Amino acid sequence: MMIGKHGQRGLTIVELLVGMAVGVIVIGGATAIYASSVRGSNDTLLGSKLNQELSAALYVMSADIRRAGFWGTAINSRADQNPFSQPGATTLTVSDSMVGDVAQPATGQGSCITYAYDATYLPGNALGVVENTDLFGFRLNGGVVEMRQVGTVDGAVCVGGTCTSCTNGTWQEVTDPDLIQITALTFDLANSQCLNASEPDGLDDDADGAIDDQDEMDCYVNLPANGSSEVTLESREVTILISGQLAGDNSVQATMSQTVRVRNDVIRTR
Repeated sequence: MMIGKHGQRGLTIVELLVGMAVGVIVIGGATAIYASSVRGSNDTLLGSKLNQELSAALYVMSADIRRAGFWGTAINSRADQNPFSQPGATTLTVSDSMVGDVAQPATGQGSCITYAYDATYLPGNALGVVENTDLFGFRLNGGVVEMRQVGTVDGAVCVGGTCTSCTNGTWQEVTDPDLIQITALTFDLANSQCLNASEPDGLDDDADGAIDDQDEMDCYVNLPANGSSEVTLESREVTILISGQLAGDNSVQATMSQTVRVRNDVIRTR
């Protein structure tokens, strides 16, 4: 009995080419997916880095601005005599910019904010007295957020708007220009309010034909005259908006905002 030999068949050239083509497609697809995943992860990392830097700057600004007008020896003192909230001297002021240095209206906005508070936590700081170490602020300077570390008091008190100037004192970088570039910084007082505590007084103070109407109670709309002895109370809200981009990649951008309610209202006797 003879056993036949069965022939062995291999792959043809066409089959080999098809198999190689399929392999290249699979490997190419896997490589593309991996590259896309790496790019996505890198973009996420860069975005997180920028968000972290902006969040840190926003936290520093909001936490400090909230303290504006604090008076360490306010007990048994008249609120309208607070040396850290005196109009034209130490009260919280928003200016258009560091370059222009023009104080804005009570509900205006700008890229610089200055204020004062009794820095009782600093060694050697005298309570209840406005000193260089009681003057603070933030400003945008060439793509960098800066904070005023120490101001310059004009003589014994702040006069003529010198202490609210955006160029007064020594300023220090809050953001690192090697990491991020700040493209916009705005301090907006639009939500601030002013109440005339002397109303209602039974008079047509704004001469519009209506007695004790809403406008008369709003001392931003109907400003009492100096020497009128009317008492006003201002509550300040500062909306901070900050935008930036990575210094090494300007395609990675972000914007954040936060509204800060200043704890210490401004009480004035006009």
